[in-house]
Amino acid sequence: MNPSSLFGLLVGLGVMYGAMTATTDNLGFFLDFHGILIVIGGTFAATSISFPLSKIFALTKVFVNRVLGRNAVDYQGAISQLLELNRKAAMGLPTLKEAANAISHPFLKEAVTLVAGGVLTDKEIRSTLEQRIKTIEGRYLLEANMFRTIGRFPPAFGLLATTLGMIGVLQKIGQPNSQSLIGPAMSVGLIGTLYGIALANLVFLPIAENLTERTREEMNLRRIMMEGAVMLKSQVNPVAMREGLNSFLLPGERVLKKAA
Repeated sequence: MNPSSLFGLLVGLGVMYGAMTATTDNLGFFLDFHGILIVIGGTFAATSISFPLSKIFALTKVFVNRVLGRNAVDYQGAISQLLELNRKAAMGLPTLKEAANAISHPFLKEAVTLVAGGVLTDKEIRSTLEQRIKTIEGRYLLEANMFRTIGRFPPAFGLLATTLGMIGVLQKIGQPNSQSLIGPAMSVGLIGTLYGIALANLVFLPIAENLTERTREEMNLRRIMMEGAVMLKSQVNPVAMREGLNSFLLPGERVLKKAA
């Protein structure tokens, strides 16, 4: 599980809890059924209009796998693995093909398999892998943009819930004891806005930013793998491969000479 995302979620919940307890001793006051219904129900309705239901439910899997379950991208490990594959490629394509079967990363496995096939040229391998990277990147960014789009709905429906609450407040004006009724009614009406803002800024928008950053990291890793595969095809010497792949990383992140 990704500790950073889990930590951020717990901090957000802690901040909300602290703010609520500082506001009132009765936390049940914030459980307003009408506000929850309008914000949650309205957001789901607007999302269903915007996207197919199959894609909406698939976002749950995206959240679990790519946000909560994400691991740090191992650039150094990928480069070291490519350097080892370079040594095996020097023994011939059958040895490289055998090594490809043991690769765990699906994209790297595809790339090395293309090289081991011995059919495609350097240019064809690069073109094929570039298109696959674009396809994966487009899908990942679509998922991030879906969360970003959904994040625009809760504040709007929160305002809708508040507007309905204010209408109820105005109806109480002129009634007996209206002075004592207006204050509580207004506070209940504003809970809808609280729900909408919290849901958008503590859930959907942070998830969208997380997925966008994750996509950038993963696509950079795949570009390293693509360049490594092309170098395998060209039978570049290990030093040239190491330095070429290190160019994708900052100085402190690079694979050192002893790792080659």
